[in-house]
Amino acid sequence: MTSLFREDGRRIHDLAMDILTTREPVRVWPLLMERLTKDLPGDLAVLIDLDWAAGTGHALTGSPDWLHQAPLDALIHSHMRAHPLLGHYARTGDRTPLAMDDVADGDWWRSEAYRAGREAIGIDRQLALPLNSLPGQIRGVILSRDGTGYSGRDLEYAALARSLLDTVEAHEKVVFRLPALADPAEYRITLREMAVLMLLSEGLTAYAIGRRLSIKEATVNKHKENLYRKLGVHDRVMAVQKARSLDLLPSGRADPPGA
Repeated sequence: MTSLFREDGRRIHDLAMDILTTREPVRVWPLLMERLTKDLPGDLAVLIDLDWAAGTGHALTGSPDWLHQAPLDALIHSHMRAHPLLGHYARTGDRTPLAMDDVADGDWWRSEAYRAGREAIGIDRQLALPLNSLPGQIRGVILSRDGTGYSGRDLEYAALARSLLDTVEAHEKVVFRLPALADPAEYRITLREMAVLMLLSEGLTAYAIGRRLSIKEATVNKHKENLYRKLGVHDRVMAVQKARSLDLLPSGRADPPGA
């Protein structure tokens, strides 16, 4: 990653902080799309979710806003199997960010699929950030810009961003299941610590929590230490009980095993 500039590292950090501190679930992925089009940069970004075996899929969100009026689902249904990047990921299971120029031959630029995308939303050069997904499915972000292809630096940045997106997706699945209770910020508890606390209340081990949130076990243990200190307790059971008494967690669940 030696060709990445210091500015790229700052952008990745800022992007992570924006996402991990937002309290509106509906804003997470639109925020990502907006930032990626600025940071790489590009003309548009779309989050897609495809069932390759069934030949169906949807565009979940995108940036800029006019994309929400574009016929994205129709393009996906009609041309997804002809798309070289999508075809590559479907065949190989690869999860490396790639540019269209890495996989497409001359036939793509003369194809009906390319012309349809070009006419509908102006796609030209594209870059894919595939996310973790189940076999037979493709979930990821497709970025596009006009004229200029994506560079090696763009691909390196995309690789860092792709890892962040997977972590954000895991984080989002836990944090945004939290009901409307007390504000953790009142106790200086971060959203990441709340994600760990909620999984502690379900009785998960530090190893299992790390797997769920895509972080290291040692990082989970550090979050536990911070939680115990902020809650003024010394073990998992006391932490969960104290959190419930403060309305940080819903009541009614069985207490977890001891720390």
